[in-house]
Amino acid sequence: MSSQRENERLAEVNLSAEEELRKMRENVAELQMFASSLTTRLYELVQEHLDLQKPYSPNVLLAKLKVEYTKLDERSEELAAKLMDRDDPIEAADCEEFVRHYKDMRAKYHSSETRCTLAEAAYKNGTLAGVPMSMDR
Repeated sequence: MSSQRENERLAEVNLSAEEELRKMRENVAELQMFASSLTTRLYELVQEHLDLQKPYSPNVLLAKLKVEYTKLDERSEELAAKLMDRDDPIEAADCEEFVRHYKDMRAKYHSSETRCTLAEAAYKNGTLAGVPMSMDR
């Protein structure tokens, strides 16, 4: 008989807690949905961050620097070819202006090319300051 009373008492305890358990389950379900939406937003923000970082990655910056110094090289060679292809005599003032422009372009070219070579070597060796080793490799 006592086991039947014990069972009835446990059944009453379970039934009395049923409403509270239902509310708790609903609360947990709401919190799970909220956590899921936050997780989705986190992934969106991480992707946005990665997209914003791409133009500043070492590979992109090195490629831009290579394009820059290649254009400088081409422009300086065009300037030299233009001077050489002239049919009329070259005046001293024209020659001085050419030398000044050509020298300036070649200095910029060599400076950019050297910076690019050094940055590329440092990046490959992992000694480029401020750049994580795993970035766009």
